[in-house]
Amino acid sequence: MNSTFRVSLIAIFLPLLMNAQDSIPEPHRNQYVATDPETVFFVGEFFRGYSVNNSIWENYSQLGFGLDFNWFVLPYLTIGGQYSVGKANLKEGQISNTGPVNRITTHYLGLHLGYYHAFNREWNLHSQAGFGEVHNVNHAPDSRFTEDGNSLMLQSALGYRFDKTATIFLKATLRWDRMDIEAPPALDDYFNKHSLLLIGFGVRLHLQNPNG
Repeated sequence: MNSTFRVSLIAIFLPLLMNAQDSIPEPHRNQYVATDPETVFFVGEFFRGYSVNNSIWENYSQLGFGLDFNWFVLPYLTIGGQYSVGKANLKEGQISNTGPVNRITTHYLGLHLGYYHAFNREWNLHSQAGFGEVHNVNHAPDSRFTEDGNSLMLQSALGYRFDKTATIFLKATLRWDRMDIEAPPALDDYFNKHSLLLIGFGVRLHLQNPNG
């Protein structure tokens, strides 16, 4: 191969190689990637609950607040914990279906496994599955009593990320609570098996490890 031919090849392919390198997009600073030192994020949310089966919860209006912690064990996999408290007030005219209980305070404490996916530099989806414990405090005009149970949940949050730290999101959660209340067989599902849809919004704070 003579020198003229070599020079011609270099003249043709060197600009193409440099252009190809320039065209490779670098990850945006807001998008989570494997080399990003981001390790954890915290969540605060407000939600409204709806009963999606025939249970005692359909007689109450539900509002609540939740706190969530997540740790990245892989660039896309999270594990964490969640605590939420909900306030449920009896809807007008429903006392015949609930007895004297006019207000219920629900405490949920659970663990979850999640999948985090960034669509682009701003939009992302965080889906989770988990289990936990439910503690209901029932309030009547002249008494107060508690109920305990177990819970399973599936949830997904669509987030919009402003920068490396702050995200706002909308979230939908399906939660199945199973209580342990003594009830006649015909009413067991009504008092013990609750399927809830929780619609919420909130803020997510991403924290980075400065040492990588």
